[in-house]
Order: sequence, then structure tokens, then C-alpha cells
Amino acid sequence: MRTAMHRVQLALRAAAQPAHARALSSTPPSSSSSSPTSSTKASQRRKRAQAALTSHREQGEPDDPNAASYRLVQAKDLVRLDEPPKRVRMLARDFIEDSLYNPNYGYFATKVEIFDPDVAKLRSTTSPSSSHSGPAATASSSSTKGKARDVELQAAERAEGFDFGSYGNTAQFDDEVARRYMVFEGRGSGHDGEGEGAAVMGQGVGRQVWHTPTELFKPWYGRALARHLCASYKLNLFPYNDLIIYEIGAGNGTLMGDILDYLAAHEPDVYARTKYRIIEISERLQGMQRGRAQGARGRGRGGDGGAGELGKEKARRRGHEDKVEIIGQSIFDFDRVVHEPCFFLAMEVLDNFPHDVIRYTTDTHEPMQCVVAVDASGDYSELYEPVHDPLIARYLALRAKLPSSRARGSPSPVIHPLLSRSPLARSIYSTIPFAPNLTRPEFVPTRQLELLEILRDKFPNHRVLMSDFDSLPEAIEGVNAPVVQTRYAGETVPCTTYLVQPGFFDIFFPTDFETMREMYSLVMATPPTQSLGASDTTTGSSSTSRLSASYFSPSSPRPTSSSSSSSASSSGANESASTPLASGLGPSGRTLQVHAHGSFLETWGETDMTTTRDGSNPMLEAYANAKFVCN
Repeated sequence: MRTAMHRVQLALRAAAQPAHARALSSTPPSSSSSSPTSSTKASQRRKRAQAALTSHREQGEPDDPNAASYRLVQAKDLVRLDEPPKRVRMLARDFIEDSLYNPNYGYFATKVEIFDPDVAKLRSTTSPSSSHSGPAATASSSSTKGKARDVELQAAERAEGFDFGSYGNTAQFDDEVARRYMVFEGRGSGHDGEGEGAAVMGQGVGRQVWHTPTELFKPWYGRALARHLCASYKLNLFPYNDLIIYEIGAGNGTLMGDILDYLAAHEPDVYARTKYRIIEISERLQGMQRGRAQGARGRGRGGDGGAGELGKEKARRRGHEDKVEIIGQSIFDFDRVVHEPCFFLAMEVLDNFPHDVIRYTTDTHEPMQCVVAVDASGDYSELYEPVHDPLIARYLALRAKLPSSRARGSPSPVIHPLLSRSPLARSIYSTIPFAPNLTRPEFVPTRQLELLEILRDKFPNHRVLMSDFDSLPEAIEGVNAPVVQTRYAGETVPCTTYLVQPGFFDIFFPTDFETMREMYSLVMATPPTQSLGASDTTTGSSSTSRLSASYFSPSSPRPTSSSSSSSASSSGANESASTPLASGLGPSGRTLQVHAHGSFLETWGETDMTTTRDGSNPMLEAYANAKFVCN
């Protein structure tokens, strides 16, 4: 596996039409002008790349008989390393976390660029026929970088996005997305007969470009979220509290800008009381967000040296610099207690939360936790042992109490209820020749559980607004298994295992929102893991901080009056009437609600602005495999 990326370089020679990273289907929108011959060649390259990527040994008995005695480490123990470790063991979630978030070689810290259609549009219009090759390309590299920065500065002035009314139908919109993707990745103008140009953001084997609905549908996607937040704020908190928004996984800050733009233009009274706080683990993205909102100077490690310059321009045009705070740490290291009522945003964040891998013995159904062993050659193998990790044990114990688990009749979706209920059936099954002694793998969202506990303990009066995928194509084997993929020369290459070279691959999971909803209710109904006493660091206004620590405690939610429930119903906000906490209430006194992606946006979005001439609406129709969750 140490040479997997080298093999990819040899296997992939040319670009196919751009695949949407984190796409809603395995077939991305592509330019209608692509020829059958090029599609066939792209398919062949993809198959060769898949073979190269999966040629390493990933499971089975480790070559080193002493692998089980390797030093056991956690992801936090590896943050100072400059390259992935060897001769160590770690839980599957730590392996995935190190692969994605290590500050020196992790995927998000070093590889990810977020597709910006405005940058791509300006790039194609300012130098539509630029083409560089050979020595001339090297000689003009510094000039190209300067021009790319100028393009970013122009794009930062406002969120223009796509003019949906100019497209005849969704297919034409998809073609334009594909064309701009090619421009952004530096693979030409997207038109036939034109050569490759210099990349907008730089390119290389490790460069990973992927998009979000925030960017594809800006500013209308962000405005829809702003309208939801504003309605909920006015209904429940205004005028006694400020509008406090926390966001994790904010990317380059586009959603922040679009929400604040909407509030400033249409809700000035609310905007005057708004504070927007971003919790960001990536130093590179911190710089981009801080720069865009506050005009800050500086260069984060591995970051974009021009983020501050870009930020000055965006801040000057948008004027949000006094509204935004960047908190430079992981949400899992968050050390404050926020007693203020607040909204907690996480857009396409849950999917990259590390999971643990569990398999069950087929005879007794004892859960076994997966430990990834990395040998001296950098190869990986999976070792299974009885569950003794506290977080895994806590998740399994809580899940067993959920209504869906009781209805299923087995401890896990990988176990058939008949086998769970009948020791005789398990005994007969275990005697079948060549029958496996372990079930299929199940990927359990242990980090998601940690987030729910943090919301309960650190944000006791929160309201959530989250969105993510509930299903994914081309996932690897297992229940709730992730998609593992990388991009090379504009082509998406899926893998068949999560045991891949750290830092070069996106590993993202579907979210079981119904289970999450039940788990949320159960977690919020349990006492905090630590008291919220006066000794805790408290964020909030002076009037709020004088309240007792139990005032906003999720174990004692304030009752919701019947009149409030009636008002909520009449306003179309879909609020639920107050019921006992044991029935599944969160700290705000309401259930967590799950909405289809398109349904939520149809309710809160300005849908006429994202409609094409034939009446189709890409914003409502795309991301059919995603959902919103809120309360």
C-alpha cells in the first residue's frame, strides 16, 4: 500500500469528465459533448486504478506474528508525526481519524480543495484560451499563481453562483457544472478542442477537489438555512436572547457568508444580535474562514497564503468582520460550556466522523472490536478482540435500549433475529463446513455518540440543524459501510477497503438518521457526564451566566406551553407539543425531526431562484440520498 499512489499515477493517464465527489449516484453529471470512445477509455483507466489500489494485503493473518503486541496508540498520539506510523496498533476509528485529520499528512489538512463555481467562471472568462505546456508552463507558474489569486479576490466580492433561469433543464445545468469543474481542476475550459489550462487552485496527485450543496446552489442554499434559523429564533428566543450560531466543518466559510448576507439584507434587527462562531480543526481552513470574514493576515500551516488577502476583500464588501469568531480546535476537544441558547450547524460533517468496526462471533454473538495493525512495511491487517473500549461499549449498551433495536430482535443488523433468539440455530450454523466464525463487519458511529454527548454537556440549550447522506453508492463491504475514494486527474477512483494510505483518500459514511434520532433522545435524557458547575469555563452574556447551572440542563427541560405549540403549528415550523422527556425530548423540549433534503429546501428555500426554464429545480432534485435533521 505504500506505493499505491505511485501505481495510481501509472494507471491513470488522462482525464475523464468530472465526477462529483460525494455524489448522489455513481454516475456524475458530465458534459454532453464527451464521446463514447473517451468514456470507454475512462472506464478502462478506472478499472486499472481500482486493481492497483486494492492490490495490497488488507486483512487476514498479519505477516508479523508479534502484531498483536504492537504498541496501542490513539489518533491524538500521532499528531506530531510527519508520516504515518509503523509497528503500532489502533482502533479502527483512530486509524480513520488519523487518515483524515492528522495535521501533517491527513486528508483534510493537506489535500482538500472545495469547488467554487464562481472562481471557475471567472477563471474561464478572464483567460478562456490559456494553455501551457512544456518549459513555458514552468516559466509562467508564478504568474499563473498571481492570476489565480486575482480570480479568487474577484469571486470573494459576492456569492453569484449559477444563473439557474438561464438553463433550459437540469441536464444543461449539469453540463455547466461539469465544465466549471474541469476549469477549477485545471483541465481546460470544458469545451471540445481546447487544451488544458493551469489549475485554478493548483494541482497534483494529492490534490482533492470536491463540492458541497452550499457551493453548488449558493447563495440560495445558505439563504434557505438562514430563513429556517431566523424563523426558529423569532419563534423561540427573540427578543430575550441573541442569535448565536455555532458551525463545525464550515469549509471555506461560504455558508457563513450567505447566512449573514441574508440576515443583514432582510432581517436587520436579527442581524444586529447575531454572533457566528466557527469551530474548525483544519488550520488551513481556519485561515480561509478567518480571512474571508475578518480580513485577517497570516498563513496557517499547510494553508493558503492568500487567505488573508482574500478575506480583506470579502470583509470589505460584506462587512461581517465583527460578527464572526473562529475557534481553532476540534469539537471533540471543546472545553467551554455554552449556557446561551444557540443553534448548532453541521453540514456534511457527520459523514466524515470516524467509526469503529464491530463483528460478532457466530456462536455466542459476542461483539468483537477491530484493531488495525500496521507492520514494519506499512501494510495493514485487522485484529479482532472482545470489546473493552469504553466508547464502543457505551454505544452498544445505549443502542440496545433503542425502540428500533428492541423491535429488530437482535443486537445488530448483521445478526438475523432467528439466530439471535435460538441457541440451537446458532449451534447448527456453526457446524456448517467453512462457515465463518465472525459476522460481516458493522461500522458503528462512535464519534457521532461523542458529539451528542458534547451537545448535551457543553451546549445544554442547543438546537441542531444538520444535513448529510443517509445512503451512499459504491460503499465497501459491511453494514453502514463507508465509501472510500480518491481523485486523480479529475477522475474518481473508488476503493474496496478503508485500509488505505492515510491522507490520500476520502472516507465517508452514510448516517442512519432514524437511529440517530432515537440515540439523541436517549442521550439527552441521561444526566451529563460532568456537572456544569460555576467552575466550568462559561461562554455567554452576563445575564445568562448568572443563571444556575441547571437552568438549561437537558435533564430538566423547561415545559413548552400549549400556546407555543399552537403558534409553531400555525407558522408551519413543524414543532411538536411538549411531552415527557422519557418520550424522547431533547433539551429544547422537542423531538429531533428528520426531513428529506428536497422537502426541507422546498419549505424554506426561495425555489423560484433555482428553477430552470422547463420547471425543474436542481436544488430540490439533487442530493436525493441526503436528509436534514433539526429541532
